[in-house]
Amino acid sequence: MKKMDQKAKSKKLSPSAKGTKNFKKMSQLLNAKNFSQKTETPVVLVVCREFLDILGFDEIINDNVRWDKDQWSVSPATLARSIILTPFLRDDKRCPLYRIEEALEGLDLKLLFGGNYLRSDFNDDHLAKLLDRIAEAGSTGLFSRIAANSYVNFKIPVSHILHADTTSHVFYGECEVCEQEGYEGLNVTHGHSKDKHPELKQVMTGMLTDEYGIPVYEQTLDGNTADSTWFKSAIQYLQRLFGDGCSGYTFIADSKLVNKKNIEVIYGDKDPIRFISRCPSNFNSKTAEKAIKQAYLLNDWEDIGICCEDEKSKRAARYDAQGFVKTIYKNEFRLVVVKGDDAESKVKKSIEKEKQAIVDDVKKSFKEPFSCEPDAEKEIGAFLKKHKNSLFDIKLSVEKVVTEKRSRGRPSKDQKPPTIIEKFVVKLDKLTENEKRVEECKQDKESFVLITNIPVDEENNKQILQDYKKQRVIETNFEELKKPTMVSTIFLEKPERIEALMMLLHVSLLIRVLMRVITRMNLKNESEPPLIDFAGRPLMNPTADKLLRLFSLHSVVTVGDEHIIYSKSGKADHLRKLLELLGLHSETG
Repeated sequence: MKKMDQKAKSKKLSPSAKGTKNFKKMSQLLNAKNFSQKTETPVVLVVCREFLDILGFDEIINDNVRWDKDQWSVSPATLARSIILTPFLRDDKRCPLYRIEEALEGLDLKLLFGGNYLRSDFNDDHLAKLLDRIAEAGSTGLFSRIAANSYVNFKIPVSHILHADTTSHVFYGECEVCEQEGYEGLNVTHGHSKDKHPELKQVMTGMLTDEYGIPVYEQTLDGNTADSTWFKSAIQYLQRLFGDGCSGYTFIADSKLVNKKNIEVIYGDKDPIRFISRCPSNFNSKTAEKAIKQAYLLNDWEDIGICCEDEKSKRAARYDAQGFVKTIYKNEFRLVVVKGDDAESKVKKSIEKEKQAIVDDVKKSFKEPFSCEPDAEKEIGAFLKKHKNSLFDIKLSVEKVVTEKRSRGRPSKDQKPPTIIEKFVVKLDKLTENEKRVEECKQDKESFVLITNIPVDEENNKQILQDYKKQRVIETNFEELKKPTMVSTIFLEKPERIEALMMLLHVSLLIRVLMRVITRMNLKNESEPPLIDFAGRPLMNPTADKLLRLFSLHSVVTVGDEHIIYSKSGKADHLRKLLELLGLHSETG
């Protein structure tokens, strides 16, 4: 048996006769040694290339980034483009720096980069040197110049509303340079993790976007930077940038903006920047809480209706508002108390949740009976104190349970009488909703306070709420930025390279946002929404993700010097319309 196995191993395996017949034609082609090379390049990469051209990307990078031609033969802008295009290649996996060369396989590099490049020109060593040079030139300043071209070159109306926020990015590695004495660069360290990974080090990024979501400023920050601290520096940046014109802009951020130090910065200039924020509960002796109580006491609500982009949505909430004027730190502010109509379900959920929690706590706290009534009453007192702010009035009672304990075995003639044992059991008699606390809970769920220094004759309460609700655009940007192919996690060891990489990924984000903004603006000029969405549906208010999925159906096939548009859907007219909505196609172009 052993000899047969050895013989079988030495024998060359072959496909069946049927299989050989099926592959006969392919074998003939292989033997002819006449091969043709074909590449397939996603159309969206060509779109991104065009957007970078329109932004004047190459001029800005090549004019400011030092290029040592002895170290790499490709221009800094071309190398940078390879990083910017990478997030558009696939949405399912992260593509680290060292795999960009691999990711370019099968693409028409001449079509994308305009030269006769090899994939090896984009190796990780060249890309790492590029990041060093970008950091040297100043990542934040480079991005601001690129983003500024969006308005002029794409003819987008300039927005005077700026949304600000920060987010965190997980870092894997040691980054030992940050621990060295005297180090003053970007500090990769532990901080408040918005990614829910407090055990890992991180960096932060701060971003300013306009009302459309177009990022206009980005900054990579130490991992332990507080939101309030960065908001302060962002305001100071705007004051330096716009000077006396700063008062023409509105700065919108979450409640971390509102504190005494930041208010002093806002009013540090002769003409302070306008701002809108949510008033935190602990600001200036609970100003927000007092405003809410005053509003409910006056009950003079103004119906401001639905305050969102999609006013036809069945789930859109309606709002009422009341405005007050208050002097804080010697400056006059408006407090807009906003009440929504979507609190009922939230309150019901809170009531049910708390009711179950109390029932469970009673079972846990009074699982064992007490040996005397005073002990039971003492524990009841402690339990009620623990739940003194509950939405329920809790009624507990003590029930005496008497049992007899007899001796084991048959009773004898001189059997002792049974021992009487008394135990005291605590029972939950009744849970009654406390009307006052339930009403306070309802007010808390349905109302919040916005604080602003914009005069009421310039923007009414509804406009203030609408402007604030657009803060969602920057949250959407962070969601895009944290996708796997953008920057879910960071593996670079040198902090300055992290700053440079984040800048280039913000350029990728800028392109995604511009695609969405330009398409939506051009759709408004259509008499009817074009039927180019999936399943022939009309395309209305598409997200960047939707546009990328639609573009993913189309690619450019290159065979030799010939280019062919390949469409998986077979609907080239859909691609033509998509390009037209992006301003990149015309019948004569």
